[in-house]
Amino acid sequence: MTKLAGILMRYEVASGPLATVGDVPAPGIGIRSLLFLDAVLAYSLALIAVDFSAPIRAPFSRVQGVLTFVLGIFGALVAILFVTASINLVTIMLALLMSPPFGTLAYFAIWGHFDKTHARVILDLCIFLKIVGLALLVISSPSIVKNRNLMLLLGLSLGLTFVLGLLHAFPPSFLVAIADGLGAIITVIVALVWMILLLIGAISSIIRALRSLVPV
Repeated sequence: MTKLAGILMRYEVASGPLATVGDVPAPGIGIRSLLFLDAVLAYSLALIAVDFSAPIRAPFSRVQGVLTFVLGIFGALVAILFVTASINLVTIMLALLMSPPFGTLAYFAIWGHFDKTHARVILDLCIFLKIVGLALLVISSPSIVKNRNLMLLLGLSLGLTFVLGLLHAFPPSFLVAIADGLGAIITVIVALVWMILLLIGAISSIIRALRSLVPV
């Protein structure tokens, strides 16, 4: 009982930083984790859209590095908090599941039922919209397929959405919450790596801009 009380106390603490992670409301934290990678994708598409607008391109290029740096720092910090809370949550789930009888009973009471139908509808809609968006993007500008970084980011966004659907479909129902948490951790780590790459690019851009202001 003392061990169970300690685990439950850890759950209360873990749910503090991000309530949406700790509480795992329907349809789970996996779908919410996709927001991090899709936010990076949306920002990358916005940068490309700016290049097609001559009046905006010149003034935006002066602040692009700083804007990317600020957004990257903010996004990375939130992603780190989300990953940390998700890891704590999955650890607590596993600890309760493997602590019979009371811990296992507590796990089943809290996370034993996952709304797979609700999650499947959302994931199917996400995959459909991403495929349609990719098709429209290629039709509107076929040369965009030469942008390898963007294509890789699009592939990761679509692929991780599909993988999350598999993690919901294949495990037994009582393990789906754990699989969903693992999917969330993987997705946000991928997004965090991409944010770090954007930060590196932003720092390089800022350094170049500062050097251009220094008289030779």
